[in-house]
Amino acid sequence: MKEKIAVLMATYNGSKYLEEQLISIIAQANIEWHLFVRDDGSTDNTVSLLRLYADKYENITIVDNFGEFTGSAAGNFFKLVHFSDYSGFTHISFADQDDIWSPGKLRTALDCMALEGAGGYSSNLVSYDNVMRRASYIDKSQAQKDFDYLFQGASAGCTYVITQQVCALIKAKTLAIDSFKGRSHDWLIYAICRVNEVKWALDREAHIFYRQHATNVYGSMSAFQGLVSRIKLLRSGWYRNNILWVADKSGSKESAAKIVELIERNGLLDKLKLLQMTCLFRRGKKESYFLKFIILFLFK
Repeated sequence: MKEKIAVLMATYNGSKYLEEQLISIIAQANIEWHLFVRDDGSTDNTVSLLRLYADKYENITIVDNFGEFTGSAAGNFFKLVHFSDYSGFTHISFADQDDIWSPGKLRTALDCMALEGAGGYSSNLVSYDNVMRRASYIDKSQAQKDFDYLFQGASAGCTYVITQQVCALIKAKTLAIDSFKGRSHDWLIYAICRVNEVKWALDREAHIFYRQHATNVYGSMSAFQGLVSRIKLLRSGWYRNNILWVADKSGSKESAAKIVELIERNGLLDKLKLLQMTCLFRRGKKESYFLKFIILFLFK
């Protein structure tokens, strides 16, 4: 089958930056693509802007939400994953509403996947802080660890590309989930792929201008702001709860049963055992060290 990629974009009150993102997708070079957009109940002019572009470009389709709003970016993305079998496409990509893509993003991803024989792909990215007016390079391409998928995604979901066959797998594994509020679609997708031994390509190059602003659901915030926000989340029990949720929904409770059991019990001895294995949990050395602190003091 000739290469053709379905780009899935989830929108919600994103009109401020949406047009720049649409223009960057339209500018994708040397690749056949079709953009599917599902809005989750925007109250700004996001939908009217989408209609303007859908009327102008045949390869942009607005997916009917039938008046059903998920209340979360992850839920919106999975509605897109579930709405079709994508049988006419070879690959599926995910797009945020507020980033800017380099013209070669999709072409590079497919070439990298073909070279490595991979079913999944992610890349590094350049983060731009809209408030601080500064950019930084985010490295997410460190070598995979045995159980990294339990504790983190591969990268930002907007860098992900998967094959049509892998998309069918993701769809089958997530159709029965009734709510994705407070969850990360990228983390769960990566975990399902790893549990099912899907080869994943990690691109060291950056092909996305990853915009950070006040309404980001998740993201790479300024150092101090990001630290404060993450500590609040950790103290609320969000991280441990999400690890266990991802383990349950991805099938990791079987593939990493002993680790999941330690996290579930969460006693002092369990934490000490987990501390000895953190090098298997996070790809980056700094992240691995920080995880020790999280397990010891903030696992709730």
